[in-house]
Amino acid sequence: MNDLELFLNWKHYIFSIAYRITGSYVDAEDIVQESYLRWLSADKHLIQNHKSYLGSIAARLAFDLLKKASRKKETYIGPYLPEPIPEKEESIDDEKINFAFLVILETLNPTERAVFILRELFDFDYESIATIVEKSADNCRQIFSRARTAIQSRKKKFEPDPKLHSQLLLEFSFACYSQDTKSLTNLLREDVIAFSDGGGKVHAARIPVPGIKRVISLLVRTTQKAKESTEIFFGYANGSPAIIGYSNLEPSFVQIFTYQGKKIDSIYNLVNPDKLKGFRNKENLIKLGYLRKPTLWEWFLFRWKHFFSFP
Repeated sequence: MNDLELFLNWKHYIFSIAYRITGSYVDAEDIVQESYLRWLSADKHLIQNHKSYLGSIAARLAFDLLKKASRKKETYIGPYLPEPIPEKEESIDDEKINFAFLVILETLNPTERAVFILRELFDFDYESIATIVEKSADNCRQIFSRARTAIQSRKKKFEPDPKLHSQLLLEFSFACYSQDTKSLTNLLREDVIAFSDGGGKVHAARIPVPGIKRVISLLVRTTQKAKESTEIFFGYANGSPAIIGYSNLEPSFVQIFTYQGKKIDSIYNLVNPDKLKGFRNKENLIKLGYLRKPTLWEWFLFRWKHFFSFP
């Protein structure tokens, strides 16, 4: 097996580490490339464990980028959200980190995030983590415990129902498209909050929008502007059903939400074009099964349900 084949065996592993630490699709791809260059120049006879070696390279590169990004986030315009990654429904499993969890990870500082991810998700030993983040192993244990406590305090105490999540997505998207404020009122919690990440590149709310009335007003206003020039698709992003919009063949937004009970409590709108690169090449994503158009049958079922006011 040559150097390229050996590297390709661990390419997904490298990307997974890089993406989870940085929260950036683009940075993760760059880290994969840099890891390959370092792999080519390494003396393979001295490497006892290829997985450990490549994982440590990716983790160091990702941690360095994360520290730099944390300084940029301080001056970022508006809410900062992770970059979504397109997925297929059948690829979703319990090991995936969903988008809401990535949002929670953004509340940790760079060292806490790196230590937590490497230990919790990739089972790095504390000695290896210590080398990567330049702390002692004992300090890393303390950091991990603190980060895990912080994560658990913010993590929602429920397991999402994939079928319910998909059903809510259908009803939510059709209600927005038809400007159906009654249906939106039934779908949203009173304390719903909407986050829009435009990064100063496009027009977007620069602070989170709280409360059902304000969120409905925002949804109606933005949908009215977009529906004449935007092509809508359904898909999955980071383990969650998502609405993806395209204008002039380029992705214009990715919309993801979370829910409690049977009502939507958080809406994440990603409109910064720099964070939509994973959804470029629309035709190829359609061909590979990552995107699909809403069907007339789905639209009919929604209108039928609304007309008869079924619960």
